Amino acid sequence: MDADKKSSDSAVKSADRVLDILQLLARQGSALSHHEIGTALGIPKSSLTQLLRNLVARGFLALDALQGTYSLGPAVFELVRGSGAREGLTAHARPIVDWLAKSLGEATSFSVLHDDEVERVCVAESRSPLSYRMAVGDSFPLYSTSAGKVILAAMPPARRNTYLRDLQLEAHTPATVKSLSDLRRQLEAAQSTQIAYSRGEHTPGVVGIAIAVFSGDPESPSAFNVVVPEVRFTDAFDTRCRELLVRARERFQASTSMAPAT
Repeated sequence: MDADKKSSDSAVKSADRVLDILQLLARQGSALSHHEIGTALGIPKSSLTQLLRNLVARGFLALDALQGTYSLGPAVFELVRGSGAREGLTAHARPIVDWLAKSLGEATSFSVLHDDEVERVCVAESRSPLSYRMAVGDSFPLYSTSAGKVILAAMPPARRNTYLRDLQLEAHTPATVKSLSDLRRQLEAAQSTQIAYSRGEHTPGVVGIAIAVFSGDPESPSAFNVVVPEVRFTDAFDTRCRELLVRARERFQASTSMAPAT
């Protein structure tokens, strides 16, 4: 067995042990000591010590130093809450995404903030032979997409400024915004109109139009957006799209009983 194979096998074994530890504590429903965990799972003491230390450092386990016991940590519950919240939002957004796509005849999506990117969690395709194809799970920079920019504009100022302070602009197309001053002007316009555009800034030949919605956490707005090939983007379509995006936001806020994004 070569060194790479041994390293890979060791990593898999460690990952299995981490999952075993978390599952054991979840089933147990109470804190366990180092000895109890090792005995239940058959993990050598030295290996278990390092695994527990890492899990505590990452917040997946909590250590009661006085009792010498371990229990599930805040990071585990954060993962559960985040997953449940996203599934709930998607359930509310899906019929609205379908309605927008059917009404406008163009590809539509619902996207959420994921770290410093925007991620699509629900999509509806256009039936036109010439259309922009979208997929659930796609992630994009905030500054080059309509959904990303409208989410960025709707963020609390402190979080937005932190993002902009550390931002390194990358040109995805010749039309991608080239300076922070230009991006700030676009965000100011989005704050005023509640609508943001991407005109070939991430993918050449397509126009994206988006509106922000409040999704429970004021730090993390979400967005509906419509993507249309540039050849079909007209003033009439723009007007109609903006009207329906506003209605989509109203439907979403009503279904979730949340206040509109500001």
